[in-house]
Amino acid sequence: MGSLSRPFHSVGLGDEEIFCLSFSPYEWSKNFLAIGTGNKVIIANVQYENDEIQFNVIREFHHLCPVITLSWSALSSSDTVPKVCKFATAGIDGKIRIYSSDLAQSENILELSGHTDNVNCIAFQPDIDDKFLISTSDDFTCKIWSVENGDLLKTIPLQSSGMAVRFNPSEPNKFFVIEKSGVTTLFSTMNFSPVTSLSNNFTCQDPALDADWSSCNPTYIITALGGRIQHWNLNSLSVPEDTTTVSCEMVRKVRFHPTFENFMAVLSSPGPVVTVLRSMGPVMVTDSLMAANDLSWHFSLPLLAVANDRSNKNISDKKFVLRM
Repeated sequence: MGSLSRPFHSVGLGDEEIFCLSFSPYEWSKNFLAIGTGNKVIIANVQYENDEIQFNVIREFHHLCPVITLSWSALSSSDTVPKVCKFATAGIDGKIRIYSSDLAQSENILELSGHTDNVNCIAFQPDIDDKFLISTSDDFTCKIWSVENGDLLKTIPLQSSGMAVRFNPSEPNKFFVIEKSGVTTLFSTMNFSPVTSLSNNFTCQDPALDADWSSCNPTYIITALGGRIQHWNLNSLSVPEDTTTVSCEMVRKVRFHPTFENFMAVLSSPGPVVTVLRSMGPVMVTDSLMAANDLSWHFSLPLLAVANDRSNKNISDKKFVLRM
């Protein structure tokens, strides 16, 4: 079993506490990394060359309050002239902000208001049409917004707090929402009506805090329930296909690698503990950190970015870690 205790690369941000971070999940903007702090969003370019990480801050965007979560638009591109940087944030004030910039002179912010409690997750529709942004909240709702003008298109009532919302690039017209109760429902963007749901039969009261949808295999969804990760096959929804027990009390974050099939990263507590494992396989890497808040995979490299409250960002090269 490997260790993450000696990160491949780390970057200090002074006194800035990092609340969340996200690599762009798209090929054409894959080196963009967004870092949410208490009063700004930092956009960096991260590249791996000659066995070294090149980390360069491109631009900082002012944010009126701490950033809870981030999402990248498919319109973002580092290859075009001018560059396109488009992302959304949710802050502790319950508001969603969509930022658009050429990373040089222009900057536009569209503010969305409507949630009455913490917004736990947001997600752009992974399509260049860039029509919808989905959000879910502790106010027991999921909301669908127009990216073009910020209009609220629909509010979907939930039975408990909405913890995560996920799209799949292979099926951009569908998304799912997982509630804290464990209920996971797939919706269509055609009419925003339910398509199907996962038939959870819980024998305990552990909350569901996160879920993810595999980009490599769009039939697979993982859900975090207490100290367990449930693996669901959308072709057979009656029961989970498998359950992985993690050595912790609570799984807080689960992330499939976008292009490395079956690789997952898990953030759990107490600890916190960061774990890398194969889907339905043995643990490959694990280690305790001081207080990790978030984690994100690079689109095409074995790089895992981990944010913690020691005011730095650890980027671990999984190839290096697996050799340890």
